[in-house]
Amino acid sequence: MNFEMWPFQEEMLNLFKDNRFVITKCPRQVGKTTTTVAYLLHATLFTDSQNVAILANKGSLARDILAKYQLAYENLPQWLQQGVITWNKGNVELENGSKLIAASTSSSAVRGGAFNIVFLDEFAFVPANIAHEFFNSVYPVISSGKTTKIIIVSTPNGMNLFYKLWSDAVNKKSNYVPFEIHWSMVPGRDEAWKEETVRNTSERQFQQEFETLFLGSSNTLISGIKLQNLTYKEPITNHDLLKIYEMPIKEDGESNLKDHMYFIAVDVSEGKNLDSSTFSVIDVSTTPYRQVAAYKSSSISPILFPSVIYNAARMYNDAYILVEINNNPQVADTLHHELEYENLLKVYTGNKNHNNCLLVSNVALRWVLKCHLRSNVLDVPT
Repeated sequence: MNFEMWPFQEEMLNLFKDNRFVITKCPRQVGKTTTTVAYLLHATLFTDSQNVAILANKGSLARDILAKYQLAYENLPQWLQQGVITWNKGNVELENGSKLIAASTSSSAVRGGAFNIVFLDEFAFVPANIAHEFFNSVYPVISSGKTTKIIIVSTPNGMNLFYKLWSDAVNKKSNYVPFEIHWSMVPGRDEAWKEETVRNTSERQFQQEFETLFLGSSNTLISGIKLQNLTYKEPITNHDLLKIYEMPIKEDGESNLKDHMYFIAVDVSEGKNLDSSTFSVIDVSTTPYRQVAAYKSSSISPILFPSVIYNAARMYNDAYILVEINNNPQVADTLHHELEYENLLKVYTGNKNHNNCLLVSNVALRWVLKCHLRSNVLDVPT
């Protein structure tokens, strides 16, 4: 059966052929997997010794893609087929030395291997901690050669690593070539089809699954559309995972709360490569407030994290710190008792039958009162 391609599918294949790094943002059910499988089939049949990794957010999905490759191969005329050495649900090896493996996207999926093509399907649906670890391990595999390729194809799923890779490609901050497929490019999909789909699902679901907007899987405090429009700024320097956007402005003479006061909001995790421990440094001297530095690590332990916060706070004019301690009070306790840092706002939860308490130093209380008087936003207990 001939593969009668739509125009955007032809463009996809040409991009795969002519570029090493391609990232495709596309809606559901547009034939993206079939098109990519056709490219991989051609590459492995007509080029010797091609090593291809088919990776997806789930191992079962990766094996389904390999099964599509096998089905396409089986339906080729015999004179186009190569001899087969290995043929199972997870691996294919052809007589010309070309090999394909199918696996889930994990940090160890391709570590230690040498691949000519890595195909990442539905990369936006890989959990954030796994996606970052995987990318750190797979990129050396790709960058080791001059012709190796990485192909990323996915429907958006919030503002994660796929969103960052897409944004960098669009803004020409990376070598990835971006390609976007709109639902209207598929024959038969018109405004009447859209209205029917929205009526049977929802406007939000249609925006994410077919309009390919980076909305996330649930509603957020700030609209996803607003988040997309926020200005992205490159840090002026990076220091041990601390991204610095503005250097601290030092005060002259005696300390004055009105002159370049900084505030640090801290979120603590367990340091087990799951959620990240983060903090943001905010210049609250003038309005609107500005983020001047940010830190993020999923592997730093609560034992080491206080020292990082302490050093950043001292650097930014002894910034005032607010630490979230719902799950782990160790970071706040270390800052307060061992490092003896005074400008600390420490929020803790006691008995469930009592209200949360706010523990502040005298200087920090002055800052809270100042903000309260300025904006009437904070409710400060007497």
